[in-house]
Amino acid sequence: MSTVSTRIGFIPSYRGGYGPIPSWCIKMREQSLAALAKVEGLEVIVPQPPPAGSSGLDPVHGYCPHGAVHTLDEAEVVAEYFQREKVDGIIICALNFGDERSACKVAEKLRVPTLLYATKEPPAMDDPSLARVSDSYCGTLSIASGLYRRKLPFHYAGIFFPEEPEFLADIATFVRAVAVVKALRNARIGQVGVRPETFETVGYDESAVIRKFGQNIIYKELSDIVLQAQAIPDDDPTVRALVQDFSSSVAEVTVADDWLLKDAKLELALVDFWNRNGLSAMAIQCWPAIQQLWGMSVCALLGRMTQRGMLTACEVDVLGALAMLASYHAALGHMLPHFVDWTIQHRENPNWLLAWHCGNAPISLANDVRQTALRSRFDMTGKLPVKDGDRMAALYQFQLRPGPVTFCRLAEYDDEWKMLIATGEIVPSNEVLAGTWSWVAVPDHTRLYRTLVEEGFIHHASMIHGDQTAALSLACKFLDIRPIVVS
Repeated sequence: MSTVSTRIGFIPSYRGGYGPIPSWCIKMREQSLAALAKVEGLEVIVPQPPPAGSSGLDPVHGYCPHGAVHTLDEAEVVAEYFQREKVDGIIICALNFGDERSACKVAEKLRVPTLLYATKEPPAMDDPSLARVSDSYCGTLSIASGLYRRKLPFHYAGIFFPEEPEFLADIATFVRAVAVVKALRNARIGQVGVRPETFETVGYDESAVIRKFGQNIIYKELSDIVLQAQAIPDDDPTVRALVQDFSSSVAEVTVADDWLLKDAKLELALVDFWNRNGLSAMAIQCWPAIQQLWGMSVCALLGRMTQRGMLTACEVDVLGALAMLASYHAALGHMLPHFVDWTIQHRENPNWLLAWHCGNAPISLANDVRQTALRSRFDMTGKLPVKDGDRMAALYQFQLRPGPVTFCRLAEYDDEWKMLIATGEIVPSNEVLAGTWSWVAVPDHTRLYRTLVEEGFIHHASMIHGDQTAALSLACKFLDIRPIVVS
């Protein structure tokens, strides 16, 4: 079951003026709605025929003659209805020739991601007229030119009968792209602390973020979070429950109890910050201040936050947090992202790279739960004596499960945005490495790395299971972001 959903307004567009709405249009409307109902993460909002005895147009209930649109007055009503219903995108179908003015009017008023498709032509009339039934092929061009004329970005899906699998696949991609756009626009992003002193690389332009996405950056001093955590009593039942949950979530724990106690309190403080501000994603200062303020590391805690759907990036990488947000919604919440470093090229396999970070992956991404551990950075073998006050405790240690993955990274220079989208496959390994990690085989490492270097992408990325290329690329089209696809 998807944890991410979208509300899409469906515009059944038809050409009138020749008597009652053609039965073919009614059939295509019904078949389209039946097909759309099968698409995961999609809630369809559609105008409905008015009940008997009521007036023809009603923007509150979405009533429109025949539940379809062919005049400007109908378009105004449907647009208002969609606005009331807070649709995230719209789908336009030319049931027959369609009506370009009314279809484009709705799109113009809403200015949300738009998909356009044509319906295939059935056999001609079996009567002396030999007339064509649909003409959707011709009329869709008029609607498309109207959208283009208004500079409204749209995705053309194709010419289909609605029951065709290719239609459903394209709609599914559109839904995922809309989910990404919805997630990025007007998001609230938490920033806890400041970037590491030497990491200019994770700097970002907050004003550019506001201009592009309408987002708000919600800032919090790391010291305030720590003070809030320190004020929580040791015997607080919620703290004790979190300690138990943390220690039981991995196969081996080689950190002291004092760290588990601190972590539970800090987790409560961060969750409180998230919930009070209605955050969408977060980036946190994970070194060196937290070690100095409270003698602990937070890598595994960041993995726990992401595991709870509270997507959290390391090293105050706000644009990295946005990439996590995009990846997560492209996957409709089925998969969790791992915030990774582009770490090293494999010593023997030139098309493998190490996707790694200190120990921050969500525990559900582990390849084998029996080989998960909570370690100190000083002891990734688990062989040294456990000691209290270890500032480098605790980091998750495990290999991520194999399978196809997608890397995503946002960058902004001089108000021009671009997104790296690259694919690969996690290859299982018998090695034991520090932190949370995976060897990822990519089609052409030389090309990928050259792209990173020459396009100014930094050493962080969001990595998520599955091929999310199509959805992320389409989201870029709607957001006016230049996609840089390496696959």
